[in-house]
Amino acid sequence: MNSLQIATGFRKELWEFKKTLLWVPTLVAIILLLVPLVPILLTDNFQLNLVINKLTVLQQNPPLRHTALGVQSAITSVFSPFIMASLFVQLFYFISCLFDERRDQSVIFWRSLPVSDFQTLAIKLVTGALIIPAIFMLAATVVVGIIIGFLLLASIALSLNYDVALWGYWAEAEIILNLISIWINIFPYALWLFPVYAWLMMTSMFANRTPFLWAVLPIAMVLLIESLVVAYLDLNRSFVAEALIDYLQLSSDLVPGSLSSYDSPKTALFSALLGKLSIVATLIGCVFMYLTYWLRINRTAE
Repeated sequence: MNSLQIATGFRKELWEFKKTLLWVPTLVAIILLLVPLVPILLTDNFQLNLVINKLTVLQQNPPLRHTALGVQSAITSVFSPFIMASLFVQLFYFISCLFDERRDQSVIFWRSLPVSDFQTLAIKLVTGALIIPAIFMLAATVVVGIIIGFLLLASIALSLNYDVALWGYWAEAEIILNLISIWINIFPYALWLFPVYAWLMMTSMFANRTPFLWAVLPIAMVLLIESLVVAYLDLNRSFVAEALIDYLQLSSDLVPGSLSSYDSPKTALFSALLGKLSIVATLIGCVFMYLTYWLRINRTAE
């Protein structure tokens, strides 16, 4: 593969979704920064003195061993809305990335270039599975950096003006390590949702109109038929529904603030995502991707 072709392919995908990838994370960042800023601006001198008194007491009896876990929960809370927004953008991207270029017939031009269909599909898959969430996580990292900068300035002001030194907490915060522990989750996260991405790409390639309905209705019909069969035969369980729920849901123990139940909280989410990986689900995703490839070759001219 030509590296210039690959780089151009990624730039093309990002260029087509540049407004979404610019304004959605920017909007989420603005909201996250403004929400805590409003009560700070409304704080009067009496409330400020109460906060300073509490910090003074906290300085005298610092629970430093809990600092890193608290910072991890706080950083995770900042990243969570970005990841949720990223997921919606990813689903929109996958469900439209192949449909739109067939609708406006631009696929004929792109296929006339010396770029294989396999390479094109691989670029789209990597863009949606890794690059889009990475953009949102980068925005979240910037927000964390702004918050840390504000807290650093506040710590300096407290130290100089009120003789409240909180530097022990900074030493125990493990900020960089906590950020790294969140960033490494992007890889098992992409592998976990690979079957979903592949299914959406297949429906995007297959549908002549309303790809969203083609993505949702077959699954809804299967679940409906299964529920009717289970009810009619008086069976004890629904195989497909339970399999989907079990694969797509994460343990409630991974809610920020409850990570202390794990021996290594920083790797708890990474371990949970790895535990969700399934050979069967991955093979199903590969089948969907092959069908997407076959459809692109055989139905492009339709």
